[in-house]
Amino acid sequence: MQNNEFLEERIAMRIAKATDALEKSFGLAPSLVTAAKNLNDCILNDGKILVIGIGSSAAICQIFAAHLMHKFERDRPGLPAIALNADGIAISALTEESHSEKYSRQVKALGKAGDSVLIISATGAHSSLIQSVVAAHEIDLPVIALTGGDGGEISTLLNHGDTEIRVNSDHPTTVREQHLMLVHCLSELIDLQIFG
Repeated sequence: MQNNEFLEERIAMRIAKATDALEKSFGLAPSLVTAAKNLNDCILNDGKILVIGIGSSAAICQIFAAHLMHKFERDRPGLPAIALNADGIAISALTEESHSEKYSRQVKALGKAGDSVLIISATGAHSSLIQSVVAAHEIDLPVIALTGGDGGEISTLLNHGDTEIRVNSDHPTTVREQHLMLVHCLSELIDLQIFG
C-alpha cells in the first residue's frame, strides 16, 4: 500500500500537468473563435452539427451535443447537433462489417449541404475518425477537429476550410481534460453569437 505522501505527490503531478496544458490553451482562442463562427453559420443556415468521437472522447461529444440541444448555461431554444456515437444499435449494426466505417457511413447518410462535422480525438489516429474526415470532404462538409499531440493523421487530412484546435500535450488524459473545457468554450461562444 502506498503512503499518503506518495499519493499526494501523484495528485500534485497530475494537477501540474493539467495546469500546464491549460496555460498553453490560451493560444487556442483564435482557433476557437473561428470554429465557433463556422458552427454558428452552420446553425443559422439551417445546418446541423454531426459530432464524432470514440472512447472517452465520445462522452465529450455527447456533452457538447447535449449543451446545444438543451442548453449550456442559460435557457434558450435547442440547437441542432447529433452525437453519432450515441446510437448504440446503429453503431453495432455498422460495425458488423467494418469498424472503420461506423461513423463515415453515418456522415454520408445524415450529412447535407450546410452541415458541419466536429471530431474530437486525443490522438487523431483512429481509423473510424479518419474515415469520417474523408467522408465529410466527399460531401463537402467542413470539419472542425479537436486534437492533441501532433494531431495524428486527422491533422494531415484537413483542408483549407477546416479548423483544427490542437491541445499542446502528448498525454491523452490531459488532452481529453482540455477538450472538455474547449467544448464548453465553443458552447458559450455559439450562445453569445446566436442569442447575444
